Amino acid sequence: MDPSLDSELRDDFLVEAGELVQRLGEQLVALEEAPRDAELLNAVFRAFHTVKGGAGFLGIDPMVQLCHHAEDLLNEARAGHVLIDAARMDALLEALDLVNAMMAALAASGDMPVAPAALLVRLQPHAARAPAPAPAPVPAPAPAAEESGTIDDSEFEALLDSLYGMGGAPGAPVQPPASETIDDAEFENLLDNLHGKGKAPGAPVQPSAGTIDDSEFEALLDSLHGKGAAPGAAAKAAAAPAPAKAAAKAAPPPEATVRVDTGRLDALVNRAGELVLVRNRLLSLAASSGDEPFNTAAGELDRVADELQGAVLGMRMQPVGRLFQRFPRIVRDLARQLGKEIELVLEGEDTDLDRSLVEALADPLIHLLRNAVDHGLETPDVRESAGKPRKGRVRLAASQRGERIVIVVADDGRGMDPDILRRKAVEKGVIDAAQAARLSETECLELIFRPGFSTAAQVSDISGRGVGMDVVKTRVAELGGTLQVRSKLGQGSELELTVPLTLAIVRVLMVRVGARLFAMPLSNVDEVFELSAGQDRLLDGSLIAAHRDRALPLGDLAAWSAAAPTAGRHVVVLHIGHQRLGCLVHDVLGREDVMVKPLGPLFAGTAGVAGATITGDGRLALVLDLAGLAGEGGPWQLAPRLSPTLEAVV
Repeated sequence: MDPSLDSELRDDFLVEAGELVQRLGEQLVALEEAPRDAELLNAVFRAFHTVKGGAGFLGIDPMVQLCHHAEDLLNEARAGHVLIDAARMDALLEALDLVNAMMAALAASGDMPVAPAALLVRLQPHAARAPAPAPAPVPAPAPAAEESGTIDDSEFEALLDSLYGMGGAPGAPVQPPASETIDDAEFENLLDNLHGKGKAPGAPVQPSAGTIDDSEFEALLDSLHGKGAAPGAAAKAAAAPAPAKAAAKAAPPPEATVRVDTGRLDALVNRAGELVLVRNRLLSLAASSGDEPFNTAAGELDRVADELQGAVLGMRMQPVGRLFQRFPRIVRDLARQLGKEIELVLEGEDTDLDRSLVEALADPLIHLLRNAVDHGLETPDVRESAGKPRKGRVRLAASQRGERIVIVVADDGRGMDPDILRRKAVEKGVIDAAQAARLSETECLELIFRPGFSTAAQVSDISGRGVGMDVVKTRVAELGGTLQVRSKLGQGSELELTVPLTLAIVRVLMVRVGARLFAMPLSNVDEVFELSAGQDRLLDGSLIAAHRDRALPLGDLAAWSAAAPTAGRHVVVLHIGHQRLGCLVHDVLGREDVMVKPLGPLFAGTAGVAGATITGDGRLALVLDLAGLAGEGGPWQLAPRLSPTLEAVV
């Protein structure tokens, strides 16, 4: 085989098998809850069978052997001989993990792992076989039957059953006989139907829904011996009306989807972003030109660019269900490890999300789910004594709210006690007693996002080390998102994570600080107000403004960027992580859609700066990294952060 062709076949197999394996985790967990669900059993069996077929074509013997053993167990479960219990499900899930490892090794051209003998033994279906049910009326043909020109009595009876429409073929005109045999007249009638006899002289042969021609009869015999079509296709062929033949000869419909390399897709998104920048520039020129035809053409370009931008961004979208597919397995394993009974409810799986965010949100959501399972839900006995169902409930829901995606992780567990959180924070030195006394109930709940904070009594491999929730907050803030927590003691907790719909083209608020322009991601902007005289004051060395009956920390962007101060002072209210901060600027210019360009290796690592963009009037504007800006040494500490080299550029 040609090496390039072999590589293409391998890549195709990895893509197609990867999609099947990705769904298998969720399907197996659902199968454990409903082990007698025939549809789920068939779906899981088909997935292992398809992966085995592709692996066999490529000669991946370890994967073929493993999938074959999983098939044997599932096939016995389909026949009702065994029941997929927790132990057998553990073996199937372990086999799935090993298939994933094999595929990873195949993609990396590394050493292929081999299934342990102990796992293959655990996949044996007859280790504890249940009593077999009554045999099916028509036994399935053996896949490796010897080729012969004759059929035995049982095969011939099955052939007659299919010819008479038995097995549920809709619309069969001939009723099945009452006994298992037919008389001479019925047999002659059968032969007449096969050859189209019994019609009026000169009438064209129109086989009815219950007749087949010679070629179909031969195909039926082949299927009984394991040749040609898959078992069960004979009955479909017998029941198919004649017009279906003509339809089968017609050209197949074109494919509705096509696989596109992600590199090409990203290049298309980049070009669309460049077009948006040019569009902004032309709109600015058209507004100042006073030329009516120019204005009209710029308006048309604006409309087309908006439509193209929406279409290109839509190509980057993926259902959030692809992200959710991995979580039923994680929750199931945690529940077994902790001795808890948990039901995971998934909602909004068809909500579209930028593909770059799908992977970026995986780790934060795993942390949130682990926190809900370990800290949130009680053990079954404790729940029962509190008058709750023994099985706890964790809800993972996604929805779109404007230009933001909202993901909620909620549980019906014990909830969080603000007083306990306040006391733990003081014990661990996160805050002092005076600060703890001033905290509101909401601020007490937000203590779980502080580094080093934990309420676990014992340290385990699941939680209790004081890491996790602060990592979640930091990661979500890096994505331009927010994280809020709500809880009621004894009723459960809810964490709401919001992120922008896409990161490819960013909607920003343009502000001016001195002679410099800065772009703030609009997803982090709450409001803008003008600072009046006497509204701000110094408190413990920090600048504070009284706004909406709350103290709002103020950061001076002019001091941070070493810009020349001016008279005008506006405040942009930002939410960064769980913080609400005010940023002092000199002027607010308006909103724009921009594409963020990296600054290059010379300015890599500049804290507080995510990149740069070109404004509508052709000037350079720095896009601020607000999560980095809120860190130590940012404008809220009144410390300049821009390097001299970067100052020279802007």
